[in-house]
Amino acid sequence: MNKNDEYKINNIKLKRKEKVYKKLKELMESLKFDDIDDIGFSAEYIGSLLNLDRINTSRELNKLLNEGKTIKIKGRPVLYLDRIYLKERFYLNLPKSTFESKDEFIAIIKENDLNKKDAVSKNNVNNNIEKDDTSQINSIFLDSVLDNIIGANDSLKDQISKAKAAILYPPNGLHTLIIGSTGVGKSTFAEAMYRYAIQVGALKEDSPFVIFNCADYAENPQLLMSQLFGHVRGAFTGADKEKRGLIDEANGGIMFLDEVHRLPPEGQEMLFTLMDKGIYRRMGESESTKKSKVLIIAATTENPQSALLHTFLRRIPVMIQLPNLENRTSKERLLFIYQFFYEESKRVKMPIRVTKEVIKALMLYECRGNIGQLKSDIQLICARAFLERMISNNNIIDVKLSLLSQNIQEGLFKIRDKRDDLIISEIDNCREIIFDESSIDYLDKLNMEFSTANFEKGHDFYEIIINNWKKYNDEKLSPNEIREKIGNQIKEYFDKYVYPAEPEINAVNQDVLLKFVSPNILKAVEYSLDCIKDKFKGLISQKVIYIVTLHVKALLERIKMGTVISHPDRESIAKEYKLEYEAAKEFKLKLEEKLSIEIPEDEIAFLAMFLHALKLGKMYESIGILIIAHGNYAASTMASVANTLLGVDHAKAIDMPLEEKVDSTLDKAMDIVKQIDRGKGVLILVDMGSLTTFSEIITEKTGIPTKTIDMVSTPIVIEATRKALMPDMDLDRLVDELIGITSLQVNVKTPNVNAAKIEDSKSIFRRNLIGILEKTLTFLNPSKAYEILENVLKDILSEVNADVDDEILIKFLFHCSCMIERVIKGESLPYINLNQIKSSQNKMFNMIKKHFEIVEEVFGITIPDTELAYIIEMIDTNFGTLRLSI
Repeated sequence: MNKNDEYKINNIKLKRKEKVYKKLKELMESLKFDDIDDIGFSAEYIGSLLNLDRINTSRELNKLLNEGKTIKIKGRPVLYLDRIYLKERFYLNLPKSTFESKDEFIAIIKENDLNKKDAVSKNNVNNNIEKDDTSQINSIFLDSVLDNIIGANDSLKDQISKAKAAILYPPNGLHTLIIGSTGVGKSTFAEAMYRYAIQVGALKEDSPFVIFNCADYAENPQLLMSQLFGHVRGAFTGADKEKRGLIDEANGGIMFLDEVHRLPPEGQEMLFTLMDKGIYRRMGESESTKKSKVLIIAATTENPQSALLHTFLRRIPVMIQLPNLENRTSKERLLFIYQFFYEESKRVKMPIRVTKEVIKALMLYECRGNIGQLKSDIQLICARAFLERMISNNNIIDVKLSLLSQNIQEGLFKIRDKRDDLIISEIDNCREIIFDESSIDYLDKLNMEFSTANFEKGHDFYEIIINNWKKYNDEKLSPNEIREKIGNQIKEYFDKYVYPAEPEINAVNQDVLLKFVSPNILKAVEYSLDCIKDKFKGLISQKVIYIVTLHVKALLERIKMGTVISHPDRESIAKEYKLEYEAAKEFKLKLEEKLSIEIPEDEIAFLAMFLHALKLGKMYESIGILIIAHGNYAASTMASVANTLLGVDHAKAIDMPLEEKVDSTLDKAMDIVKQIDRGKGVLILVDMGSLTTFSEIITEKTGIPTKTIDMVSTPIVIEATRKALMPDMDLDRLVDELIGITSLQVNVKTPNVNAAKIEDSKSIFRRNLIGILEKTLTFLNPSKAYEILENVLKDILSEVNADVDDEILIKFLFHCSCMIERVIKGESLPYINLNQIKSSQNKMFNMIKKHFEIVEEVFGITIPDTELAYIIEMIDTNFGTLRLSI
């Protein structure tokens, strides 16, 4: 015998073959449920553990094969298993020892007596929980429902291991608590556990899966008890017959308690006996008990240690924490996006074409509602795209960047931070992705992955779109009218059935707020309001905190700019609103202390009126706010942000599709102005063009005071809405204050101001303007746009003998920056009277075209004549019809 064929282990000499076989047995013993991505072990792997080369290890394994001790699965690499182990542990009698492929081996397993008694497997998983003879061989060697979940081999690996152990633990599994934020997939994970239990034989095929949302009955313990446990006749007033409880319905299966933190303490205590002994009493029963074998899976968004009774928690041995979407890998998020588009394609039975910019935006935007929100957002995008497809009569549904809401488009801001992400780089390599049944059938196997099925249980919004399209088409409505009507119906449908109801003000609103207000101001306001809560008898809700914070932000800006506002009747306010005035005085002192500032005394009166209005829960007669902007969703998005942030439904919007006639938009505006006027008039915020003339026409025809401000942006809409709700605000003052913001006028006419201070004022003006540009633009570099466009404007105005002032600079920068983005995205605006303006102002047109060549060169675009026509219109609006100096 070659000395290399012998090894000494614990003073016992083993032949090399025996050592190889011993190692294979050890590997078989160590197998866990989540470790069998590759069935079997290669000679190279076994040899590496024994310091043997692959050839010698393979030779010994084949000797063992000839002796009937191993199983050989051909392929690259060749894999080996211990045949005796499979027979003794899993009662698996295989017809042969060598298999041509892994697929053949799996097929034999499927056919091999899977209905026998559950096989034995002693795997130590989930916090040292040992399971006994409870799993069938296919639960180990075949992919399970849980193994097909997105992230099963990555971010959810531990969670799935725990879930399997909870289901397989003898005799009836372990009660489980799933913890995670809204939208992470708790309900779907629970259902996957149920399906897994059926798959491995822990539950029968017809075992029930009963869902109970504890929030529905949190405030009514009697009704909660009746729903869960049932009742006998006469148990309470109105109980005229016996009722079966959900516990009885769940017998032999799983009960899923969603939002279990909303279950009151007495409700949690009711479950103790059931969880401990499997017995319970119906309401009204004093002696007899009923039996029910129920495995409980609960879910909560809260910290269980503080939200649930410790005595209840002790009865739930398995805790599974699901991560937020932001903590999942890029690959997993991309799979979710692909899956959700694929599902929509299957639902409408049409291909969906998605640009790479849309995919990148969906990959990067802040999706606070996690997987559930991601799916809902994609469904809403597809609904909008489906409507556009109906209007254009295309044979494919096109999803473009313009269909995305502003908060999703803002995801592209983060692209620079993600350049090293391999998944994002991979997306860049494709131009577009088409989702249909033939192109990505591989996604079919992902049909259990957190596919929030709640939506499918409701109505089908595509059917609504089709039916209403036919109806409005038969009524001879124009495409724009159809788009508006169905667009509103889509929004209403998603608000009602898809997007979950949120608290009055939540973390999402706070994040929006912090884009406009620094955290130290918010903290100072929270502290100061807390100090006056005894004096200010109104409810200090999060809504009040956020509205007051925006008020304080504006106050601080006035102080910083040296603008002092005097209250005309401070003494009357002090007498009329005595409690609020005293509270406002203390609030002022606390705010000064926290922010190290000095607040003018007159601000106390303004703040007192503000607190009084909030205390009443209304804002008296208020100025109406109407936003009108070109595009399908621009105006409604700005209104939505303002309303969400302020916790109101005050700002109204009209989205004006590019092909819609101005007269049609004017009629809509007139109708809405009549609806929202409360006696103080309406402020109309528009983006550009002929919309600026609406206020004069509307006031003349309706008699309702209206004013118009152009170059609308989200920050302006928020500030306009906030100020419009103030009880002492009138329309003229509101316009004056907003114009002060939009024009960013810097007072440089003060005598004795030296050149250094003037230069500093210009720097402040430039910095502020770039800051607002940054909030408005989707992906364009605001500093770069400012520098180039400012010089272009100077060159243009020098040729028409006009000076650059702040007003025209702001309008020009905002319009042209947005224009550049539109051109880059291929969404340039049409211009109806293009030929007329080109012929009437030919020299002006050619001059502007020449000066914009630098813009085209820098940004790599070609600006269409229609966009240049709008620039001529803007300059003419500000200076009248100009003539070139040449």
